[in-house]
Amino acid sequence: MTRLRVALCALILFSTECWCEARGMPESTVRRVHSSTVEIHIKGQLRGGGALVKNSAGKMFVITAAHVFLNPRDTCTVIVDDDTSYFASLSAYDLGHDLALLEISPDAAKHPTLSIAEKVPSETSSLFNFGPALRRRTLVLAGSVADSRTSYTDFNESNGYIAHFFVAGISPVLTSGGIWVNRSGEIVGIQHGRLIGDEGAPSSGISMVSPPSAIKALIESNEIAKSPGLGAYFWEVWTADRTLLDELPEGTEGLIANPIFEARPLDRAGLKKNDVIISCAGKPLRRRHQLIEMIRSKPAGSTFTLEVITPGKDGSRTVEVTTDSLEENWE
Repeated sequence: MTRLRVALCALILFSTECWCEARGMPESTVRRVHSSTVEIHIKGQLRGGGALVKNSAGKMFVITAAHVFLNPRDTCTVIVDDDTSYFASLSAYDLGHDLALLEISPDAAKHPTLSIAEKVPSETSSLFNFGPALRRRTLVLAGSVADSRTSYTDFNESNGYIAHFFVAGISPVLTSGGIWVNRSGEIVGIQHGRLIGDEGAPSSGISMVSPPSAIKALIESNEIAKSPGLGAYFWEVWTADRTLLDELPEGTEGLIANPIFEARPLDRAGLKKNDVIISCAGKPLRRRHQLIEMIRSKPAGSTFTLEVITPGKDGSRTVEVTTDSLEENWE
């Protein structure tokens, strides 16, 4: 009878531990991730979070979000979990994924680093955000993958688009640059933004997260990216006001360009605000990601043929546009 009780107690304890880990992360993993997270301070102000990482050659960096920096000339102080401070500066960045790689003092080599996951987890997979939310020390916020596919969101710093995936999880102020990790403590993404909620709500509960493939690529190359851009924001036709739709031929599908930024590719090609791009390289367009994926499939400086409609005018016209890079426009 005693042996049976012991066996039952052991089974209950084992089941409880499995249940706890199924809902979250082992305590040892939480401690390890905490010890690798950092705060980013610029000109004495807390701007966001990040983490210590290494490339395949063993060189240490800090990975964070590019928009934490007001311009690429900013230097910063990196504060690790034990409150030690280190000087750091931008080494490389990728505005197409809102990523920044920081060169940090060699003295930081005594601190642990985190590895990068191989891919974006599947939908509903549990993730955890480690960042200095609400100006507190690093908090652990839970979430799950809402859409593992690549999406694109406009980015003010470059007047272009960021490639990301969606996480269902609240990301308060100053979580920018904070890491999203899986249960094993591997970095699966960098927090860069959140979808705005209804009027008066700062967040919809959906976070935008830069993918692990882009993080790995930046760490290994340690070079400033050249993310192709067109110099405009795009909106599916069916999102437009009724007055604009009434000026288009019935059944028109495509992307409305609004705004178009001065001295950027579409402006140089002669497009105006609210022009509608209905095809690129002969392929019809319905959704924003179709156009951005096409221009990003080739290096910056590539030329594309667009078919364009101007609201209120008959017929379409063909224009050629040559992409620039988002990074060259960051000042």
